[in-house]
Amino acid sequence: MVSFNARQAGRSRIGFRSGEAGGRDFQNTPAKNETRVNSILINDYLWILNQSGWEEIHIFQAPLSSERFKANVVSAMQKRKIIGVTSRYVIILKKK
Repeated sequence: MVSFNARQAGRSRIGFRSGEAGGRDFQNTPAKNETRVNSILINDYLWILNQSGWEEIHIFQAPLSSERFKANVVSAMQKRKIIGVTSRYVIILKKK
């Protein structure tokens, strides 16, 4: 799909932003208990895009506001030892 849309637009480069929390399945799960079972990590995105004929030329970690983490949420996360993520990855790719 990415290749088709990029080809139709005459582009040889694309930008991609990773999803919520980088695709980690972390809701109510302490960091030490996290598994990859229901997660899509940055290396999964890169593998899929590379298999589709794209190669990454830049990877940026973009900070987000910490406003969504209210005091009571942070307190609960600390008690359960849940990792909070306040950034997303932005990947710039070019056609191989």
